[in-house]
Amino acid sequence: MTWLVLSPTFSPIARASDAAVIPLPPDVAKDLEILGKGVVGKALPAPPFTDIHGYGNLGSGTWDYKIVHGGKDGMKVRSEHYEKMPKKDGADIWKRTVGTEFVEYIRIDSNHDFGKYLEDDLDVGYSSRFKPGVTWLGKTKAGVTRTIDSKIEAFKTDKPDHVSYRGNLKAKLIYVGQYEVTTPAGTWPALLMRSEFNIKIGPAKVTDTAYMFFAKGVGKIAEVETTNVSAMLVYHSSTKVAKLLTKYPKR
Repeated sequence: MTWLVLSPTFSPIARASDAAVIPLPPDVAKDLEILGKGVVGKALPAPPFTDIHGYGNLGSGTWDYKIVHGGKDGMKVRSEHYEKMPKKDGADIWKRTVGTEFVEYIRIDSNHDFGKYLEDDLDVGYSSRFKPGVTWLGKTKAGVTRTIDSKIEAFKTDKPDHVSYRGNLKAKLIYVGQYEVTTPAGTWPALLMRSEFNIKIGPAKVTDTAYMFFAKGVGKIAEVETTNVSAMLVYHSSTKVAKLLTKYPKR
């Protein structure tokens, strides 16, 4: 479910006065304990999030993560592969493949806004279109929350013109702050982003909360994601996955 990537194309210089030090909120700290002792360190000055070059996994290659909690069928490693696609309507398009589970398509427009507009679920053979896309504005200060309402169309991946279900997505996207983070691949200052999704489509309801740390020149270095799915009274599923970066393409 996790979708967030950052644009590599625009890098204004933040003023020092804009870089507030925001202590990790207690509820967030508790949610992040699952990453392990010593992973999340001290709070650091958090500059405005302004499409800073290199924060996203937007370079062709594969990022490997160690799963430290949860994981499908005992999975211990998850890989995310990124590939640049042909432009669409003047926007840059990136393809993100997560293991054998799903594929996301990310759009970066001329205003440096970016986000997911299409997702393929490889396990069930269905795809979802988001209108408008689930987008994070390219200029956000720490502590700011962005809300999104989006329409969803779900269809069999091999029949994109035949919509099977329609639904709605409500999201909150929050730039929490910047913190020192240690993973098997190294220690970096990292921006912490939090996303909260509430989805209703067909008979299903989904809630998803994710915390993602991004380090400059590296990309996403750590993540905790909790997903709950229910369908009527007959199906309920809850998963929590935590992972840390172990290997990434050098730039």
